[in-house]
Amino acid sequence: MDWKLKTWIAACGATAVLCCATGFAADIAAAKANPIEGAVLNTAGSPPVGTVISETVPEDEQIKTDCAKIDTYAQAGNNAYQQGHMARAVDEFTAQAAWSEFCRLPREATATAYNNVALALIRSGEPLQARAWLSLVPDDGKSRANLALIQPVLDRLQPALAATPMGNYWRYAGKGVWSSVSVMPEGDNWRITFAGYYMPGMGLYYGPNMGNFSVVQSLAGGQAVYRQDEQEQGSACQVNLNFTADRVHLDTVAGDCGFGMNVRASGDFLRVSIY
Repeated sequence: MDWKLKTWIAACGATAVLCCATGFAADIAAAKANPIEGAVLNTAGSPPVGTVISETVPEDEQIKTDCAKIDTYAQAGNNAYQQGHMARAVDEFTAQAAWSEFCRLPREATATAYNNVALALIRSGEPLQARAWLSLVPDDGKSRANLALIQPVLDRLQPALAATPMGNYWRYAGKGVWSSVSVMPEGDNWRITFAGYYMPGMGLYYGPNMGNFSVVQSLAGGQAVYRQDEQEQGSACQVNLNFTADRVHLDTVAGDCGFGMNVRASGDFLRVSIY
């Protein structure tokens, strides 16, 4: 994977991979019998990861070159998956998914990339992260089948999720990058940290727009409020946070917090870890 995208994904706390398109029915039948070893990863139809555009290379030619590399990322992810190197598989498949979006591949190809992300995460022991990737295309047949495979595990996690808000929550920012909310204990309260991202059209080359805040509160009743003062921090805003067992909903009710363009602390963030 290109160093630049890998750096952004690591900074955003994102992980990902990809799933089956060719021979789908047979693949799912095998996956039901053995959800991991039975899964077959499609290695066709994916693009590359963020290459810095050279001043001497026309931008459109660089893009053509990069989009021609999608199969390379897919194959590298497949090889890593088959060899049991799940962290590398997640990286490579994330690249495939990111460039599938950027290069505007058919929806089916992008859905395949998301599902392969999920399969590698399942094998990595990260069913909550896998669920987040599958939620990007919930109506896709592969997503429904793979979600059904992990649903018993997700059900067993519910009591633990309900017992504490601690952990990480994700919302997709596009092109392999996730905005996040993390909740960690601090004394008798909780440290809540928001890291928001927006991936513009050329974000794979030049990086995402960003914004963040951190606040320590009690989370009484599963609710928290972040307030920012204009005199102290340059811009005023208020963000309400409402936690449930498997997600947190953010609502910016005033101001924009001075974030980068199109970065918003709003919407549902899915729970992707307990600790």
